[in-house]
Amino acid sequence: MGINHRLPVALRDRVKMQFFVKSLSGKTLAVNVEAGASISNVKSMIQQREGVAAAVQRLSFGGKTLTSETLLSTIPAMATLDMNVDLLGGGKKRKKKTYTTPKKIKHKKRKVKLAVLKFYQVDGNGKITRLRRECPSETCGAGVFMAWHHDRQYCGRCGLTYVFKKEGETA
Repeated sequence: MGINHRLPVALRDRVKMQFFVKSLSGKTLAVNVEAGASISNVKSMIQQREGVAAAVQRLSFGGKTLTSETLLSTIPAMATLDMNVDLLGGGKKRKKKTYTTPKKIKHKKRKVKLAVLKFYQVDGNGKITRLRRECPSETCGAGVFMAWHHDRQYCGRCGLTYVFKKEGETA
């Protein structure tokens, strides 16, 4: 603990302890208080020095909030207390929203085994012919083929599209 326990009980409460309080402005305040005092005494000293009302101050040590009734003898001497202020608002807990429509099912990419066979055809003589068109874009390069749709050819990598117009159709 923070107090020398070899002292008689009557003298323990009169021993002055020093604490440091890190204020909102970033300053560190040195506070000298008797060991038997409570956190409310420290809050009133901070109110006199900084002008922050004791009712809105929140002091914490070691990640735990200290109540006004907490005795300083439970905190080690020369400890640094952090000061925070209550904030307005925060709101209440809200009821969990129930959605009326189900979530959209995301597209899952399916790996097609031996997909390269769709791009080439081997005839009886052993001659290989390319079935798909390679993308002419510089970003894609060789080996990237364009997809065939009923009215267009589309490169899935760079987005290049060639639209086919039927005879008699105008733009």
